[in-house]
Amino acid sequence: MKTNRVPKAVRHLQRAEGYIELHLPDRALAELDGIEDQGPFEAAIALLRGEALKIQEKFVEAVDPLKRAATMIPAPLNKRAWRSLSECYRSSGREELAEIAELVVNTTHAAPEPEMVVRIAVVPLPMVTQALQAFLNELNQQAGNDIAPADDSDDG
Repeated sequence: MKTNRVPKAVRHLQRAEGYIELHLPDRALAELDGIEDQGPFEAAIALLRGEALKIQEKFVEAVDPLKRAATMIPAPLNKRAWRSLSECYRSSGREELAEIAELVVNTTHAAPEPEMVVRIAVVPLPMVTQALQAFLNELNQQAGNDIAPADDSDDG
């Protein structure tokens, strides 16, 4: 795609979007037809073309560009395309396909939050006592004192 054509394509896209918002689909389609090289704007052009056709109530014709947009635009940014596709399916009497497209719209594509993991170590109490006693003995030996080992018997 030539660099000097990018700003012109963006202006066409902006005008087409404005015409769609104003419910002027003929003008939107004329703007989209004015884009000579789709290049990186192919998905946006397909979305706007499908929406313009939907406004004209050409629901069957709108399906192909909307499907193309829905598959080219990454989730979750493609929800607009899926929503329009669902409306076109429903308006053309294809209720099952409308429901499937609606499921995609309602599915969250955001990355799930990481689960909190809590790890618990279960250590028998005598082992903890022995480990603490060994640790204290080591510290006292370094300091020059020696602690007598703990008595494990239950005398009373």
